[in-house]
Amino acid sequence: MPPAYPDIVRTDEDRDRFGRLYDDLVRVLGLSPAEALLNAATQFELGFDVRGPFEKRKRRNKVAMQTAHDRREEGAEPVPFDLEPPG
Repeated sequence: MPPAYPDIVRTDEDRDRFGRLYDDLVRVLGLSPAEALLNAATQFELGFDVRGPFEKRKRRNKVAMQTAHDRREEGAEPVPFDLEPPG
């Protein structure tokens, strides 16, 4: 959790997004809290969000799974590869 929020962070959703950016910079990259605040503010203004790429990947997987399911119901050929991740 960041020690403070810049003025550009106004809503709870903004706080969540800013917190994810700050947390990523501190825990993953190892920046100091002051450096992380400055960098998170810049990234926030540019529209970055740490969670975005993961949600898109999850959505693509859901769409691919639904498409494969629909094809099986229509009697089409099975997909030549496994859509489930290993493990």
